[in-house]
Amino acid sequence: MANHVPADDASSATKAAKAPHPAERRPALPAWILSLLLHLALTLVLAWTLRYAPQGAAVEPERFAGIVLARQVERQTEYFDEQSEFEQQFETASDDVTEDAVLATSEQLPLNSIVELPESSGSGVPVGDLSDPLPDATEFTRARPPARRIGGSIQTSIFGVTGTGTKFIYVFDRSGSMSDHNSRPLRAAKAELIASLGELDEVHQFQIIFYNESPEIFRPDGQQPRLWWADDRGTALAARFVQSMLATGGTRHMEALEKAIRFGPDVIFFLTDAKEPQLTGVQLEAIRRVNNRYGASIHTIEYGNGPDPGVDNFLKRLARQNGGRHTYVNITQWGASR
Repeated sequence: MANHVPADDASSATKAAKAPHPAERRPALPAWILSLLLHLALTLVLAWTLRYAPQGAAVEPERFAGIVLARQVERQTEYFDEQSEFEQQFETASDDVTEDAVLATSEQLPLNSIVELPESSGSGVPVGDLSDPLPDATEFTRARPPARRIGGSIQTSIFGVTGTGTKFIYVFDRSGSMSDHNSRPLRAAKAELIASLGELDEVHQFQIIFYNESPEIFRPDGQQPRLWWADDRGTALAARFVQSMLATGGTRHMEALEKAIRFGPDVIFFLTDAKEPQLTGVQLEAIRRVNNRYGASIHTIEYGNGPDPGVDNFLKRLARQNGGRHTYVNITQWGASR
């Protein structure tokens, strides 16, 4: 007898046979997880884009903060920051002179190491008839102050401008114009320099730089320029060097001043008759900033034809900005030109 299956049971059996096995079902991700993943992906793409996108119209190089000077040149503005060309050359120069690079004493030099200096009657612009007496410097400036000893320091002067210290640098112009008036400007400068050296004691140090287009530094041993002790032999060698200088060529102030500052002196005496070329405001500011590291007093002696015009020129500003004094010397009072 055949078994009869009810209709309801048959329908249920059919559905059960068609339903997938539990192991075959694929779980569906919730909607909120899909939304979260989508937003995260968009955020990463946006962050990546912003990171490598250029900022602004152009990328500016890093600059030093500080004082910036500007000047107009033919309707264009030039900017000068604290890393000026002069300071960069000063800092990177390979022949820097330090306090350690000094000679213990000129007596320690072997006799055969001294370079023979030429006599002052050598070739070049003649220095004039040395038998023609020069007027005393007190006739056209003030009386030469006597040297004073202050502790280990000494006070000496050039044309009435006094400087006090233990280390002195003399920076003197020897360009062709110093041969005017029968070379009296150069001859008077030499006389003042030698007189000042004679006031120094053997515990003091000095250096001499004569310059025209380029500086010529006192170095009788032919070695690296250095400070010299003002003992008898040192000052005698210096006097011979001074007398050998001739007036010739043009004028460039900056390199001579740069070399003088490198010696780290207490006092710089700077003498020139040049109204042109003048040191610019940028150059004066560079000198002031560099010299602030050393604290040298820069005294300026200005030769001029006629009475002091009283203008505030670069020599007055150079002295004022570096703790020094300025004096004006009227060279026409030394006698008529020949």
